[in-house]
Amino acid sequence: MIYLWLKGLHLAMVLTWVGGLVLLGVTVAALRPVKEAVLLPHEKRLATALLRWDRRVTTPAMLAAWALGIGLASWGGWFGALWLSAKLPIVVGLSGLHGVLSATLRRHVEQAGRPAPAWIRHAPLIAIVGVAAIALLAVVKP
Repeated sequence: MIYLWLKGLHLAMVLTWVGGLVLLGVTVAALRPVKEAVLLPHEKRLATALLRWDRRVTTPAMLAAWALGIGLASWGGWFGALWLSAKLPIVVGLSGLHGVLSATLRRHVEQAGRPAPAWIRHAPLIAIVGVAAIALLAVVKP
């Protein structure tokens, strides 16, 4: 019974993290370079609010998802299982993507419109494909 509660909590944290990750990705992909090095007031407020949300909700959810996932894998004796070995690099990649997106948005606010790298416009799709792959691996356990 405890296992099911932990699994449900893990899933809730993953959904919270992924929601914030996609939101960050969409926001960063939509950033416009500012030639005059001044962000409009509403742009700065929105970016600042999103960074606050990321710091208070998305990042703690990611850390909780990691902790709960490691606990569940230990409890289930899954370390060494092929599906988990395939899933972990994707989770590490998504964690890295989260860090890159947060840092990019923070630099955009602090350095008044510093442009994001070109590949970042694909971040929301990368996140969704990664999460879909993780879900398939976790459910099917090939």
